Amino acid sequence: MADFPNLKPAFTVRVDIDAPLAVGGQAGSALAIVPMVSGTVKSEPGFEPKLDAELHGVGYDYIHNDANGENMRLDVRSQLKNSDGTLLAMYYKGTVALTSGVKALLSGSSEAKTTPYGDSFVVFTFETGSEKYKGLENGVYVAAGHFVKEEGMKGIVVEYKVSKVGL
Repeated sequence: MADFPNLKPAFTVRVDIDAPLAVGGQAGSALAIVPMVSGTVKSEPGFEPKLDAELHGVGYDYIHNDANGENMRLDVRSQLKNSDGTLLAMYYKGTVALTSGVKALLSGSSEAKTTPYGDSFVVFTFETGSEKYKGLENGVYVAAGHFVKEEGMKGIVVEYKVSKVGL
């Protein structure tokens, strides 16, 4: 088992999403673009390089649903501004299982509640010009996500627990 990779907790990503923009498409499933209007990326204790960042500007999630309606395919492009002023590009791709809980939340149902982790799995990548954060570009990061609906909250938060893959 020594040759199998392990996971080291790296950071938590929380993103506030807005209503989707229905773009349509030429063929296959229609494209929807979901604006990511605010968010944070916070390192877990001991993870380096330390991230204490906010979403800078608006990010976008380009989503196609599978033809059978069971999954959404995510392709996210966003940018972060760390507490030290460093700008980073943050991307992630993955899937969201369209469970009854996810559907209830995304449709705005009065019965909607926070979903459990495991409906969404993604892979993160980064770009930066800062030498201090270059290690992020070479790491492999995987995450489990869920949707958060809190009392009194207008929109929906997507939250990911992100781990770095290593030996």
